[in-house]
Amino acid sequence: MLLKASRRLLDHEVRKFGIRVSLVEPSFTKTNMDINAPQTTSTISAYDKNRSTVFEAIQKNVHKAPEPDEVATTIVNAALGTWKMRRTPKGEASLLRKLRRFMPFGPVDSGLRKTFGLS
Repeated sequence: MLLKASRRLLDHEVRKFGIRVSLVEPSFTKTNMDINAPQTTSTISAYDKNRSTVFEAIQKNVHKAPEPDEVATTIVNAALGTWKMRRTPKGEASLLRKLRRFMPFGPVDSGLRKTFGLS
């Protein structure tokens, strides 16, 4: 919620200079960042099951995510197009944004945990 308030305050602060603030919130993007991300040199064995479950969920979501050029197009459109406070590329990020806005925290959190196999 702090980000939302900060974004709105910044938009009001800089509007007098002809600047508008937009937030682009892509979810997963189809890249190799998940594979190329640095790994820790030591782990805590109690987290092994959750770590592998979350890693598999991330890989699954990255595989079906929009291509980088689609996300880049959304960012360019946000910068050059008709002003809107928030832009979300199509897909899960858009759904999650709506769920967070209209549903209580508990069910949204439960859904996220289920998605990542952490139920």
